[in-house]
Amino acid sequence: MISLLLLLGCPGADGDSGGDTGAEFAPTLVNVQAQVFDMSCAFSTCHGDGGGSGNLSLTVGSSFVNLVGVPADGDATQTRVIPGDPDGSYLVMKMEDATGIVGDPMPGVPLEQDRIDLVRAWIEDGAQDN
Repeated sequence: MISLLLLLGCPGADGDSGGDTGAEFAPTLVNVQAQVFDMSCAFSTCHGDGGGSGNLSLTVGSSFVNLVGVPADGDATQTRVIPGDPDGSYLVMKMEDATGIVGDPMPGVPLEQDRIDLVRAWIEDGAQDN
C-alpha cells in the first residue's frame, strides 16, 4: 500500500535541468541516482533511509535492490523496473502519470523530460547496477 507521503508527492526537484546532455546523462544507475533520485526522491520524507514511502528507499546503495524486478507496493501486479522495458516499468509509469497508476504521479514536482529520458534509457539498456 502506498503511504500518504507517496500520494502527496515529495519536495526537492528544482525544475531546472539546464539542458544537460553530457556524461552525467549517460544511462547508468550512478547517473540516475545523481540526476533523479538524489535530487527528487531520496529524502527522509519521501524515499529516504528507513524504507521510505511505499517501502521504497531510493538512496545510494539501496535503489537498485528496491527497484529492479520488485513488485510495486501499491499494485503488486506491476513491477517497479523491468530491465529492457521502460514502458512496462511502474517507475516510469509513475514519472509519466500513466493511466492505471495507483495514487499520484511521482515525484510531486514533475521531472524534466531529460531526467525521465535518462531513467528510460537506463531501463532500456537493461537496468544494470552500474
